[in-house]
Amino acid sequence: MVWSKFKWKCIFFTYIILFNVFTKSLPLINSPSSLKSNIDSENIETNFATKSAEESLENYSGNKYVTDDGDVTVNANRSDLFKNVRPGQTVRSYELEITINGDSFNGRALLEVNLTPDTREDSIVLHVEDLNINSVRAGIMGGSNMQDVDFGVDDGELEISPGTASTHMVLIEYSGQLSNNGRGLYLGGSDQNTYLAMNLHPTYARRVFPCMDEPTEAPIISFSFEGLHYTYTHLISNSMLVEDSLSHFRPLTGPPHLWGMMATNLVNINTPTANVLLFARPGVSNADLQASVAINSFFNNLNEWTQKSYVDVVRDQNGAMNIIALPDVSTDWNSLSIVGIWEPYVLMEPAHAVKQRAIALTKIAEAMSRQWFGYVIYPQNWRYEWIVAGFTTYSAYEMMRMFQTNFATDINLLDVNTLFVTEVIQESLLRDAYINSNPLEPADDLFDEDAIRDHVNGLVKIKSAAIMRMIRLVLGDANKDFIQIAARALLNFRALNTVNTVDFIDGINSELVGSNNNMFTDFGEYLKPWIENSGYSVLLVSYRPDTIVLDQLPFSFTYKESSNLLLPITYTTSIEKNFDKIHPQFMLDGLRHLNIVLDDDDDWIIFNIQGQGYYRVNYEIRLWERIIKALENPERRKDIHPLNRATLVDDALNLARAGDIDYEVALRVVLSMEHETEYAVWKAFVRNMSYLKKRLEAYVFDDEDLDSNIYLRMIHRTIPAFEREVTFYPNMAVIEPSMTSLTRGLVMDHACRAGYRPCIAAAVDWFYDPDNKGVVNPNIPHEIRPAVYCTMVREGGEDAIEALLNRLEIEPTHYERVVILESLACSDDPDFINGYLMQTIVSTSPYSVEERVKIFAAVAESSYTNADLARDFMRLRVNEIRNMYGVEKLEQLIFVLAENMADKDLTKEFRMWVQSPNNNLGNSQMAAERALAYVYENLKWIDWHVNYVYRTISHIAPPIDPTEPSSTVDPTDPSDPPTPSSTVDPVDPSDPTEPSSTVDPTDPSDTTEPSSTVDPSDPSDPPTPSSTVDPVDPSDPTEPSSTVDPTDPSDTTEPSSTVDPTDPSDSTDPDNPGVTDDPSVFDPNHTSTFVPSLVTLYVPIMTIMLYRYC
Repeated sequence: MVWSKFKWKCIFFTYIILFNVFTKSLPLINSPSSLKSNIDSENIETNFATKSAEESLENYSGNKYVTDDGDVTVNANRSDLFKNVRPGQTVRSYELEITINGDSFNGRALLEVNLTPDTREDSIVLHVEDLNINSVRAGIMGGSNMQDVDFGVDDGELEISPGTASTHMVLIEYSGQLSNNGRGLYLGGSDQNTYLAMNLHPTYARRVFPCMDEPTEAPIISFSFEGLHYTYTHLISNSMLVEDSLSHFRPLTGPPHLWGMMATNLVNINTPTANVLLFARPGVSNADLQASVAINSFFNNLNEWTQKSYVDVVRDQNGAMNIIALPDVSTDWNSLSIVGIWEPYVLMEPAHAVKQRAIALTKIAEAMSRQWFGYVIYPQNWRYEWIVAGFTTYSAYEMMRMFQTNFATDINLLDVNTLFVTEVIQESLLRDAYINSNPLEPADDLFDEDAIRDHVNGLVKIKSAAIMRMIRLVLGDANKDFIQIAARALLNFRALNTVNTVDFIDGINSELVGSNNNMFTDFGEYLKPWIENSGYSVLLVSYRPDTIVLDQLPFSFTYKESSNLLLPITYTTSIEKNFDKIHPQFMLDGLRHLNIVLDDDDDWIIFNIQGQGYYRVNYEIRLWERIIKALENPERRKDIHPLNRATLVDDALNLARAGDIDYEVALRVVLSMEHETEYAVWKAFVRNMSYLKKRLEAYVFDDEDLDSNIYLRMIHRTIPAFEREVTFYPNMAVIEPSMTSLTRGLVMDHACRAGYRPCIAAAVDWFYDPDNKGVVNPNIPHEIRPAVYCTMVREGGEDAIEALLNRLEIEPTHYERVVILESLACSDDPDFINGYLMQTIVSTSPYSVEERVKIFAAVAESSYTNADLARDFMRLRVNEIRNMYGVEKLEQLIFVLAENMADKDLTKEFRMWVQSPNNNLGNSQMAAERALAYVYENLKWIDWHVNYVYRTISHIAPPIDPTEPSSTVDPTDPSDPPTPSSTVDPVDPSDPTEPSSTVDPTDPSDTTEPSSTVDPSDPSDPPTPSSTVDPVDPSDPTEPSSTVDPTDPSDTTEPSSTVDPTDPSDSTDPDNPGVTDDPSVFDPNHTSTFVPSLVTLYVPIMTIMLYRYC
């Protein structure tokens, strides 16, 4: 009896223990997202990384002055709803007089200030930053008796106490320092040719004069710049000069941030079209031709596209669009009549890099578009920046399409559709997948400068255009563009006024209502989740007999809450092969079944035609297999549109990065690129594989047991078609398509940086002038110069650096100068790198502001060790960097650093700096903490994936690493004489095994040919090509898709599946992981290396113990 009671107690408590084990394991089985939200990096605080964007920004809105309805339409110019600095106060006019004294200036501001009756007893409050207030006098209404009044400056605000009245005239005398970084009132240019400029966007007016520096404030403003006509030949501002005056400009109405000024000796080198002038430094010849033709096209097409004549924007405007090639800074200008663009993005030699042309045409079009979208209409609050930013980028690419309209027949033109998908949509999808990416429209109004900078200079610039492009395809057709319709409506009905989201919706509805659009009934409801939430969805595609099942989930690198998005669905099959159907066939908001039959094993279905939709697509494993099979066939691959091949690579690698598919599947998609030559696909490869490259190089750094050339295997396997058809040696006698040249420059730069020997050999061949020893070859094709220069800095050492520095002295164009400066950052000499960075912050720096930024970024991105040097340099010199680069560029570079913190050691150092109370980050602390969240998120990827990716790639047998085709000498080691057909294994020279032999190069003792169909663990077992031999471990006869975890053979749970193989009640088909019997359930190989490996052993062991002892 006693034993019986004890036995049942034993059984009871044993099952409590078992129940506890299983309940702790359940989230890993049934909730793939739990990995993303619950697992913290070792010894790293990650609570910041999991905050929402709203929590990260906390409360920057001053929302006590904002109504609950953020969409209320008001007369923003006179409304207190969106004021922050002083509700109840309006500055009716400013009369400003500024006098320059060397590197400083004196100012005199006369303001007419109106106060509401209930606040007339309160002080006047104005924004002011970095100004010394010398005196303040005030009088009531227009009285001439102005008296000195009390004032004080605290935390960026000037508080004036003039007495009780409703209208005050206030005279403020003050002084300030000229900036040198392209913002506020600044001195630019070089010692030989300076210019003085004023750029106040978005919040720099307060650094030039005391003001209400908010978009809703639209007073009458007039400027007078005294004495500049004695120094400069041109003085330009928004308005015309007052008659008979050389310094006083006519008043215009508008917010302070829209004013600009340029005093310069730059010369008018061309007049591309009527009312458009192009200015540049003297001595530039024939470099303006390409830009001038583009400017002519853009200007006339913008006038037509907007139906808003530029010369009729406002009375007393300057009348001309002055496009100025700035030699030193790259910033956005929103002031009327002044379009400042960094010189490398304007001036191009007749023979120039296609990459330069692609960047320059985009920058020129965007800068010109801001004259309409930024000046004519501007955001009611900076939270609505997405509207004008979206119009700017969207219209710029439309202008480029019109300019490059004959791409299909003219090989010299650019494929603008490809550029938009790769540079806007795919780049936005990448950045928007981080946990703390910002929504297009923040929940609250933005008033603090750091929050405004973070938003205006962030993801909003490209995501807004990507969403607008999708809206156009959803609402219109080839002949009706609803984004253009909305732009025209707002430019004409809200001209010289603010816009918000309601205005944008009204602009769309101006022709949408009553148009019988069958996609949805309420555009505002459709738009709301796209702009109010960060992130986006992944379309889940599964296959049942005669049925395709569609569903969606939120996508991110770390778990995010779901948002209800209507996805525009486009698709085609291997039967139709119609990749022109870019307008949606239907909208998806939940589970949907399509009656589609895939009869043959070779049939495939592909969604999101040409990658135009703002979402990713994940297929169940059987559909991935069908697509991969097509991609691996050189002929069938061509049936798939290049933009969809690019989207497949982009989606696969990012889905694997998020843990939604196994890296084995993603890398098979990537390896099919051995047949690829198209730019779009290689761009997707380089963008995403660079992420792996950096982290794999950090993983093997200083570890002799690991293959230091691990990433090189991917280059070997993916580059054959490119090397065969495009080559590293362009035929100088033949004019090739521009997109081919662009592809060569992209791939060669990546391959050389990865250490691919044929690429290095080509760079060695190209670098030196054959007729002038020790001098850089002036005839290197422009497109491959970055690859050639960077490679030689690494391979040629001091001699190559000296040759490039000599070339720098005589380089005629600024773009090619920047190519050299970025290439010098490839040096692996820490003394040279530290000295190079120091040159960017000394007062006598030989580099312009933007060149300093390019140098720092290039150093941080060039290698693992250089990223560490850049991090340490910023930690020690953050104040100097802020002063010499500017605060916006500092914050931009903090994010560059964050992306290159490629392992735990760098992460720890970056975290210690950001979280240090003495980091000197000042008001850039918020940006640094957001960057730190990115670093944490990337560290989680390292913890979860890097070992598995390393092992997977390490068992991809590399082909022979041939030396230069035309030479048997290895350029990296002249003493190495093997021919390209040598049987020496380049990965391990001591291994004389020919890669094509039957010896397994990963295990010389294994005589089984890697491609053999014989199971090495059992020679009598003749598996088929789809054998169950695990490529990660040839001795493991388990199929790669089996339930064996290759990172832990004792763990029988498949790392790419969240299904517990020990649970027979799980509905997952064991032959097809990710496929369930329930069509409403879809789990496409969610990767996890955290499933407990002891659970499957725990059950039988405890059962035996239970039986034996109880």
